Amino acid sequence: MTDRIVIFYGSKKDFEELVATETSKEQVTIPFMELIQHYNARLRPNESGVRESALSRNIDVDNCVVRADDYGSVLEHVLSNFVNVVTLNHDIGTLFVHNPPRKVRDSLRSAYGDDIEYLGTQYPDLSREKLKEVYSNIEKDILGQSNCKKQIISGMYRLIAKANNKPVVLMLYGPSGVGKTESAKSISKTMGGELLRIQFSMMQTTEAYNYVFGAEHSKGSFARDMMARESNVILIDEFDKVNPAFYNAFYELFDEGRYVDTNYDVNLGQAIFLLTCNFGSEEEIKKILGPAMFSRIGCCIAYEELSTEQKQTIVHNWYESILSVLKADEKEEIEKTDILDWFIKNAERYDNIRILKTKLENAIFDRLSEVFIIS
Repeated sequence: MTDRIVIFYGSKKDFEELVATETSKEQVTIPFMELIQHYNARLRPNESGVRESALSRNIDVDNCVVRADDYGSVLEHVLSNFVNVVTLNHDIGTLFVHNPPRKVRDSLRSAYGDDIEYLGTQYPDLSREKLKEVYSNIEKDILGQSNCKKQIISGMYRLIAKANNKPVVLMLYGPSGVGKTESAKSISKTMGGELLRIQFSMMQTTEAYNYVFGAEHSKGSFARDMMARESNVILIDEFDKVNPAFYNAFYELFDEGRYVDTNYDVNLGQAIFLLTCNFGSEEEIKKILGPAMFSRIGCCIAYEELSTEQKQTIVHNWYESILSVLKADEKEEIEKTDILDWFIKNAERYDNIRILKTKLENAIFDRLSEVFIIS
């Protein structure tokens, strides 16, 4: 028997805060996997190690906590018979269930119906004040790209009106290392929560297909990751690097803010999707993605190569950020070198800012290794 059912959809951080708030140290709170141990003992009493006395009576507990990672540790029949499994050996005060797969949700609904409480992560609404903050921060975080910043704000503005439940979908395109990914990080930081970042360039296998469309409940999936997101900002890097067959999974998502796979049904209305690619024009994007996918992109935003002066500013700022975490003698040693001057003079040679930063870091730590470790 279970007195109260709470289903929570959202981030792990928020779920754990809910559990901490609604339980106390004086209460008996057990994890789902301890409950499963008792269930397995009923099936195989000779192998379980659970005492016979514990199997012959129901155990009273104040709370049972089912975490999202727990589903991958049990067989599929446990999900389909979730209610029977949970109540077989325990009388539970409150059952906290995090991001249940469809079979778990349906099992609970069949048994408890309208008595289930639904809670979830509350993603902040976009207001004009918040959008001003987004613009202010992206101005500070990203050098140049003035037109891009304005287009991003324009693309996001439609969420303020809440005229429909569609997400905003923006394609950031242009050369590597000019601020596309950093723009997404800046927006997510302002909107609250850690950015959900999906790397599509890695998705060239059958496993990637299963990740996008869903397969075994024990495997990670795009839907599960989106359901557990902390931020309502989702970055899909290198959207052009995936098999075009995958784009079918995004039509309903970008049209209606809903994503359905074999295990999950996720609501993503009012979310902000930032897609990146390295194409040089909208015509190229349309040709590769196809008209159906291209028509679902709200705006294509072209990022430009940085000027020499902007690259020099990045060198100086990155140099100072590295020195700020060094010990006094290490900082003094680096300041005696010409590392900063060399990279300032040669900044224009680097087209990719990530490579420029990496080379600068390598030069600094090569020097420190020679002075303080090797010599």
